[in-house]
Amino acid sequence: MKKNVTQKLMVAMAILSFNFLSFGQDIDLVPGINYSYNPINAQGILEIVEIDVCNNGWDNADPFDVTIYLYDQGTQDVYFVGTTRLTSGLSGSACITISNWIIDVNDTPGIPAGTYRVGFYVDSNEEIAETDEQNNAGLLSGNNTYSPGGTTSIAENVISNSLNIFPNPANDELNIVFNSSIENEPIHVFMTSLDGKIVKEFNSNVQPGFQFNETYSISNLPNGVYLVHISLKNDVITRKIVVSH
Repeated sequence: MKKNVTQKLMVAMAILSFNFLSFGQDIDLVPGINYSYNPINAQGILEIVEIDVCNNGWDNADPFDVTIYLYDQGTQDVYFVGTTRLTSGLSGSACITISNWIIDVNDTPGIPAGTYRVGFYVDSNEEIAETDEQNNAGLLSGNNTYSPGGTTSIAENVISNSLNIFPNPANDELNIVFNSSIENEPIHVFMTSLDGKIVKEFNSNVQPGFQFNETYSISNLPNGVYLVHISLKNDVITRKIVVSH
């Protein structure tokens, strides 16, 4: 989804504010100054390792949304690529850390190839009344080069409805189950780390037309977040899994 929120794109510092209103609650939600992320990789995956959200006011905030977006500094276009909800809200004069947030940028249609800054937008649904409504968005340092992936309509239509990858988190074994109805087309199933390195190739030439139901050992993989890819007719469907021994 593309939105113009340029007026809100200012780097917010988590500095305690003593600006009180004469009425209402004292809530001031801002992006924190601590963050870490892995840039968008060739598969379109953006990994937010950790990011802080702070409330500089004294009063507690009700639940609200936090959104990650891409910002084109040339055109000033903004593309929202992922949203999560802090269902517990946020206490006054406190910060909370969001960790291991995996975003597939390819899931957001209409983003052109280009170079982008990553930003995050606190209370992106603008449902919390705050003492300062102009400091909710901030840009993270560094540029990200993004090229849209090919359409996933074939894999999604043929495989997605029946795809089951379990357990997740996985321990020593991973089960992959799906159906395919396309005849005489090979299917390639493999697993990569978030930086795109292949760590497991499960099948290189699986013939479709039946239920694919296999169990694979992943006992030698370190704990972490991985991606399972199923390739069909030059199209790939990808799912995230967590390995935790």
